Amino acid sequence: MAVQFSKVTLTADNGNTSAFLCSGCPINTSDLAGWTAYQRFMSDNLDCKSVKAEVQTYLYGEGDVNIANEYEVAYFTRRGEDFLTCSTVYPQGNSSFTIYPPDAFSIAEVIIQ
Repeated sequence: MAVQFSKVTLTADNGNTSAFLCSGCPINTSDLAGWTAYQRFMSDNLDCKSVKAEVQTYLYGEGDVNIANEYEVAYFTRRGEDFLTCSTVYPQGNSSFTIYPPDAFSIAEVIIQ
């Protein structure tokens, strides 16, 4: 069984950044809304006009793909940044989208590379 998760890096137009792991492959703000790191970043950057989300998606393991749950994501996070370079972690691609507060759930752009 393979578990899909992503590293999300948020960059506000004021220069603030934050990176965190989440489940699946987020393509818009609704995919991030339940993650505390996203909520905290957005509430700390209420003055910004846009936030860029860079997404790097990974699979941990091999076989049928399942979306990581919050416990698996917490486990991966505790293992540190080096975890993403382990031989059992496979990069699956990159994507990005822009968030335009205060309506953080409206998507103006989705780019899948």
